[in-house]
Amino acid sequence: MSDSCRRVLEIEIPPKVVAERAEAVARELQRHARLAGFRPGKAPISLIRQRFQDDIRSQVIQDLVPKYVAAQAREHNWEPVGNPSVTDVHYEEDAPLKFKATVEILPEFDVGDYESLRIEVNDPAVAEEEVEKALERMREQAAAFVNVEPRPLRDGDFASIAMQGTSPGQESRAVRVDEILCEIGGPNTVREFSENLRGAEVAGERSFEVEYPREHSDPRLAGKSVSYYVKVLGIKQKQLPDLTDDFARELGEFDSLEAVRQHIREGLRNDKLQEAEQEARNQVRQKLVALHDFPVPETLVERQIERRLERLRRQLAAQGMDPQSLSLDWGKIRASLREGAVEDVKSSFILEKIAHREQLDPEETEVEQELQRIASVTQQDAETVRSRLTKEGGLDRMKSRLRIEKALDFVFHQARKAS
Repeated sequence: MSDSCRRVLEIEIPPKVVAERAEAVARELQRHARLAGFRPGKAPISLIRQRFQDDIRSQVIQDLVPKYVAAQAREHNWEPVGNPSVTDVHYEEDAPLKFKATVEILPEFDVGDYESLRIEVNDPAVAEEEVEKALERMREQAAAFVNVEPRPLRDGDFASIAMQGTSPGQESRAVRVDEILCEIGGPNTVREFSENLRGAEVAGERSFEVEYPREHSDPRLAGKSVSYYVKVLGIKQKQLPDLTDDFARELGEFDSLEAVRQHIREGLRNDKLQEAEQEARNQVRQKLVALHDFPVPETLVERQIERRLERLRRQLAAQGMDPQSLSLDWGKIRASLREGAVEDVKSSFILEKIAHREQLDPEETEVEQELQRIASVTQQDAETVRSRLTKEGGLDRMKSRLRIEKALDFVFHQARKAS
């Protein structure tokens, strides 16, 4: 926890306040308590105090401590972050309730000279080789696979196969594929498949093992031995369309091959420009952080680290991997995310101040657009999303994010214009 954002308060709550709260808690318990020999609400208050002493004590602390911590924070004009850490609690009858509360507060700082920032975004060049590679990918996507008369498989053929794969001790998790194309000798084909299927004929069957290296790109297979049973269903060859104006017209929106190339060229340039601008925005954030020296609350840094870890877990899950089953050093991963998390928190504080100074609050139309975007992703209507976010406190967080994005765009465009 950053010492500069941490404040330790020693608080005493007057005995009268404590006694009144304890009495109110006891009376509330009396109304609902069910004790043997007494009808509900009729047990003597003295018995309630004795029987529920610990419960009363716990509830009094829970009711009074946050209220007095918040009052102390207001007196000092602090904005607390997260919940206070309470220690050294002294609670005795007819005595003040004493405790220490450690709170983190938002940092105070003056915004630096962001008007002097300069950033360059170069107009990206697109090489003709990139255009031709993209055109070749379009040609590959338009390829047709035609059946070949039965004969032994050879390099360049696409074998239509059915297969089943099992690992020792994991027979219940066998992988079965009813039909898939396997390019014999292809650059992306596992070597053992090409070696064992080369020379096979239609209806031929092959059984073989594949030892996957530990550094294999798919963690589900890395370091494992898989036994495969494969049956050849047919033989196909790939036929690529000729690169002609007819091919361009078959794509649906072009009248010539040169028009396709121009479309590809513009798309590649726009993609590169977006990447360059995003990188420039990241540089603006870094420059803003370098302009300012202030501490940030550890609570917010930890939250940001958790968000990054959760994104990583979702990415792994989307690739079919169970994050918990992978032998990852989460401690090292967490440590590696810390610097970026601190930078994110600091830059958000700075951009919030810039947004306030430049009056960059999001317009209602911008809020509505974001609600519509979230609704589309979550397959809900916008009003449902607004209602849910309002109840959960997420609407203010969303507006804050939009405000920070507007401030970043403002600084970015000014820095770019001045360069």
